[in-house]
Amino acid sequence: MSFLFQEEAMSVTESGMPVILPGNAKKSLLIQKLHETDPEQRMPYQKEPLSEEEIEILTRWIDQGAEWGAHWAYTIPKKEKLPEVGDEFKEFGFLKQPIDYFVAARMEELKLSPNQIANKEILARRVAFDLTGLPPVRPLFDAFISSKISYENLVDSLLHSNGYGEKWASWWLDLARYADTKGYEKDAGRSIWQYRDWVIRALNDDMPYDAFSIEQLAGDLLPNPSADQLIATAFHRNTMSNDEGGTEDEEFRVASVIDRVNTTFDVWQSTTISCVQCHSHPYDPIKQNEYYQLMAFFNNSRDEDTPDEAPNFRIYSDENTKRIASILEWSAQYGDKKTIEDLDKFFQYLEPKYQLHNCKDFVNGELSDSKYLALRNNGSAYLRNVNTQGNTSLYFYYTARPRGTEITIRNGSAKGEVLAKFPAKKSKWTIAKVPFKPVNGTIDLYIESKNDGITPLSTGSKILWFAFVPELPGKY
Repeated sequence: MSFLFQEEAMSVTESGMPVILPGNAKKSLLIQKLHETDPEQRMPYQKEPLSEEEIEILTRWIDQGAEWGAHWAYTIPKKEKLPEVGDEFKEFGFLKQPIDYFVAARMEELKLSPNQIANKEILARRVAFDLTGLPPVRPLFDAFISSKISYENLVDSLLHSNGYGEKWASWWLDLARYADTKGYEKDAGRSIWQYRDWVIRALNDDMPYDAFSIEQLAGDLLPNPSADQLIATAFHRNTMSNDEGGTEDEEFRVASVIDRVNTTFDVWQSTTISCVQCHSHPYDPIKQNEYYQLMAFFNNSRDEDTPDEAPNFRIYSDENTKRIASILEWSAQYGDKKTIEDLDKFFQYLEPKYQLHNCKDFVNGELSDSKYLALRNNGSAYLRNVNTQGNTSLYFYYTARPRGTEITIRNGSAKGEVLAKFPAKKSKWTIAKVPFKPVNGTIDLYIESKNDGITPLSTGSKILWFAFVPELPGKY
């Protein structure tokens, strides 16, 4: 029996009777159990009995009908009549908006009088700091002081300044955890300044609140999302990420989903729903099973806790943006729709790609720091269930210190057809491209490494991911 929710408290028990009979405390099992002298029967069980005063409060409550009531935060506000206030506030010109009447009434209770209206210099300074966090610029200040513009003109000018968005964005960015680092063991920094600029632009452009909300919660799910709509979703990408060696991807993927649920309700509903992860909420009308029903809306992410926190939306310089546009135009002229879409997706996200921490069946190799494929001389591993989409280019992100390492990728096994063979040249972390033999359907990749010039315990290279991308169509 639970007393968190009215329907549970008033429900019929195993005895066939409810524990609370509204209007009849004497016959209510709840009151009877509170009066029991047998410690095995008395409630609360194995706890100190309630005081006579506490029992009397519950008794009166039941006799009066056991009205449950609702938390004030979940009731619809009612329009109140404006309170009467003294002439003093009218003389000062204090009463301009309905809320001013309530402020004035409270001031009267406290025997406070309104101040004289501030002079124009002070007003200009106050409103500028309120709206932009900065003092007014001199030309705007002088125009107001000399009465060339009205107070309303001054306010409009401040609302149209970049400073307005910059000042008020700071409040929202706190809610979005903008200043947080990556978290957990390494606690590396995180750069999402494009999202910061999106919030500033949204405020300066007076974006409607519904669009402001939708684009941050699900901008990527909108039809043909724009770059701005994708950037907006950084609100929910800004969860902590743990790529420490030995972590379980699914554990921290779920941790990120939970953070998104909790943050969404903290921000948009002003409700600390995180309590309901473990138990139905004692203060808000939210049940535990409802928490996980809500969580299902967010439970569709990948979140593999990789060092690069992929997938990421990529932002290019103006020069490279033009080069990419020309490549896509070329592809549109000589290729098919799928080729264009695949190339565009790879430019935007470096996706789809296969993270090599999913490799299995190592021989003479391992996952370095639980995330990089690291094979020694004559080492091998399998990457299973790969669909290359028939593409003829393999891109991979790697680093190699020793020279002379050769990587071979075969279809299915050590004796399978060679699909790619290439040297892992000495390099810092970089993306390389090699030819790949086209193959259709889902296959297992057998990856082997050879380098007779390294010691038995040395690795020839470290590879983070593979991506299979179509070649540019046409002759060039």
